[in-house]
Amino acid sequence: MFRGQFLHKISKTGRISVPSKFRENLKKKHKTKNLILSTFENSIICYPLPEWIKFETKVSKLPQFKKETVEFERYLIGNAHECEIDSEGRIMIPSILRKNFKITNNAFFIGMLARFEIWAEKSWNKNMARSFDKFQNSREVLDGI
Repeated sequence: MFRGQFLHKISKTGRISVPSKFRENLKKKHKTKNLILSTFENSIICYPLPEWIKFETKVSKLPQFKKETVEFERYLIGNAHECEIDSEGRIMIPSILRKNFKITNNAFFIGMLARFEIWAEKSWNKNMARSFDKFQNSREVLDGI
């Protein structure tokens, strides 16, 4: 599982070190160094390749010409990029994703159980300022589950 938050510096070329705990998880649990990066709300969402394949399998069972399915696929699958963790533990975040999410100097990695997110530092800090209220609301919604 991916948990915690980690702040890492990104190079001018878009390389960033994946947190060592996340790399260990990828190696032990998922037996891969490959990730799929895509867009999701205000961040880049990252799935280990085996988890992404499970996700694509589910998506492929949706009605393919239904408007909602097409929009969903266009947004998530159409923005997906495969990348491999290099020998130094880094990934290259594609320039289009860095540009879309204004990731320039530092980025936060946020563990989300089977996946993780990458946020621009400024966006993450802004999100965290509103986070407690969102957390309080979600607790009430999830209480009965």
